[in-house]
Amino acid sequence: MKIPTSYLRVTAIAVLAAGLVGCGGGGGGGSDIPTASNAAITPPPTGPVTITTGATAETTNTTIAAAAFQGVNGAGLQTIGNLPSLAGAVTTAPTATETRRLMIAEIVRRHAEKIKDYMGSAPVAGAQIVQTVPCLVGGTETAVVDDMNGNFSQIFVNCDEGGVIFHGTISSTGVSATVNLGSTVGSSYNISVTATITIDLSITTASPAAVLVSQGSFTFSVTSSGTMQDDGFGGLRPVGVTTIVIAGPSLLASDGVNREQLSNFALTVVDDDVTGATTINSGSHFTYANSASAINGAVTVTIATAIHYAFEGAHPDAGVIEITTTSPGMIKVTFS
Repeated sequence: MKIPTSYLRVTAIAVLAAGLVGCGGGGGGGSDIPTASNAAITPPPTGPVTITTGATAETTNTTIAAAAFQGVNGAGLQTIGNLPSLAGAVTTAPTATETRRLMIAEIVRRHAEKIKDYMGSAPVAGAQIVQTVPCLVGGTETAVVDDMNGNFSQIFVNCDEGGVIFHGTISSTGVSATVNLGSTVGSSYNISVTATITIDLSITTASPAAVLVSQGSFTFSVTSSGTMQDDGFGGLRPVGVTTIVIAGPSLLASDGVNREQLSNFALTVVDDDVTGATTINSGSHFTYANSASAINGAVTVTIATAIHYAFEGAHPDAGVIEITTTSPGMIKVTFS
């Protein structure tokens, strides 16, 4: 089975990720730590979907393949409602919720960058820093740094970044961060951040009206290496290859209508800042469950050949995924 260019990839990932990096502007601090949470998500049905044979096999298995692709295209948190277009079908525009999916690997990378910027910045070793800044339109983002115990949190309280509102908490425990930056253009750098992360985050858009809530806990590591480059403002910035590894038992998402879950997942995502390409490495795997009527159950997905997205690519241009359940047989999807 081949899924061609009719698949659409999210275009808003970078915009939303930027909101996670720097809600608001200016400094400020405070001793009060706010709280922000969202209603708990009920897991979707997890019974195995049947892979069929016979006269209806192609239609049924294509639907299963499309649902499994949702789990791949955004590490399970990208398209939990209507299925995207299939091979041979008319290309359709994404639904409102599809246009603003935020890759979980991107959330982790941005959170790790925040950790890198804050950890070790306490004026006294072991001190706790609480810094709250206003968001662009309204609401706040609070960073809580506890470098003695290796804890770091981002708390978004109705953080309105101009049409996109973040609300909830991203927190990490057992943080280990190593940062070695070069001091001249062309010098090398190495960054490593590892932790156990817990996410309870909603992303709401006013136009189109939509909401996505993500909840779960898992381990991650973010490593980056390359060379220091001129940032165009008289300073330096690191440019290289970043590898994000996430693994855990459960990660839930809901758009208010449909619910999905990644379980028993282990994913490795590689971002190349030089070429702009993103790769999900072979060997990555997860069980994907979705409450949408198109699947209403679970499949197991394994990346057999690395999934590759070129810079600004609207769809994968290479890769193979294998989809299995408890029923005999396997669906293989090739991207090209």
